[in-house]
Amino acid sequence: MTAALLLIALSVALPLLLALRVYLVLPDSSKPASRRKDGEKCSLGIFLGSGGHTSEMRTLLSGLDFERYTPRTYVYCPGDDMSLKIVRDLEIAKGSSTESYHLVQLPRARRVAQPLLSTVLTSLKTLWVAFRLFFLQPLLSRPASPWVDVLLVNGPGTCVLVVAVSWIRRILGLRYTKIIYVESFARVKSLSLSGKILRPFVDTFVVQWPDAAGPSNGLPAHSETDGGAICGVGLRDGEGNVTNRVEYKGWLV
Repeated sequence: MTAALLLIALSVALPLLLALRVYLVLPDSSKPASRRKDGEKCSLGIFLGSGGHTSEMRTLLSGLDFERYTPRTYVYCPGDDMSLKIVRDLEIAKGSSTESYHLVQLPRARRVAQPLLSTVLTSLKTLWVAFRLFFLQPLLSRPASPWVDVLLVNGPGTCVLVVAVSWIRRILGLRYTKIIYVESFARVKSLSLSGKILRPFVDTFVVQWPDAAGPSNGLPAHSETDGGAICGVGLRDGEGNVTNRVEYKGWLV
């Protein structure tokens, strides 16, 4: 009887403690983001969806300084030959060496029109592979550093699991990956499901349309952009620091 009560107590206490720890380490948008020194290199992880997600990611990366953001790790799903071609073409156009970037394959969490029941199984498989690739192996080989310094995602469902695994080091109090989420250009009025899930857990959350930022961001309901101009960056405090979690950057892709 005592053992059963202890088991029940642990089953209640452990999830509560985990939830409390997650809450305590949530990104604090009231604090200004730390910046690296000029010229300091930064390893970058990029999650590639497929189709439009990869096309948008290519546009985002095309303006990036590859000399500074290196090495780069591209995470892709099996069968996504288009994304692989886009990566190789982009790296060639940037004049990169093959040593400056890596390709990592991750099983897709859910295929199009896949039944919900089997989605649970494929998602668990994806989560395990992501745990092994992005947490366990880096922890054993170089425990002081996360698998990448910065992770860039833009909405494919499988990226939610990559973010979840990247969060483990943050929960454990270790040096962790900073996460940037850029909402898809197609999301004009509202956030995608991935965006709604990940919004509280990323360090920077960027939308490309003002209405997608929501009414609490101090932006006009129908701002206009001029071919990618930055028209607003949310609410700021007296010192000019961003105080809300969602940033509206205008058209980025």
